[in-house]
Amino acid sequence: MPALLAGCQAAVAVAFAGSALAKVAGRAAYADFRRWLARTVRVPAWAAPLAVAAEAGTAVAVLVPATAAFGFGAALALLAVFTVALASMIRRRVRVPCRCFGAGRRPPGPVQVARNGALALVATVGALAAVAGAEIVWTAAVAPPVAAGAALGLLLAELEEIVELAR
Repeated sequence: MPALLAGCQAAVAVAFAGSALAKVAGRAAYADFRRWLARTVRVPAWAAPLAVAAEAGTAVAVLVPATAAFGFGAALALLAVFTVALASMIRRRVRVPCRCFGAGRRPPGPVQVARNGALALVATVGALAAVAGAEIVWTAAVAPPVAAGAALGLLLAELEEIVELAR
């Protein structure tokens, strides 16, 4: 169970840290995110720093043993909000690229929904492991699940780009 927890922690931390960093990768990226949030998602632009802080805080919280279960819960809450926003954009036939996880290039659709679902599954498994009291003993045996989890988090965060390359 500790290896599973470590992998889930790495996946969620990488995905959410990458998402937060993509939104603040420069003045232009942050301004684009604020505009997208206000115009497309219909959330006031003043909420942008809260969204970035929530993602960054989630990435940190899942890594700290005392807050890991809370961090996974925060990840699930954020993913629920992102998925509701995606569903709203899909229903309204929004053609603007989704910026839930950085600077997307395609309008919202099934790829983003699948990404959120996969991350929610990882966060749920991580939360269950954390609540069950799994404790990570940092040895060389933990390196493979951490590397696999980090790779999964990166893959999910960049899923839209990967699917676009495959097309």
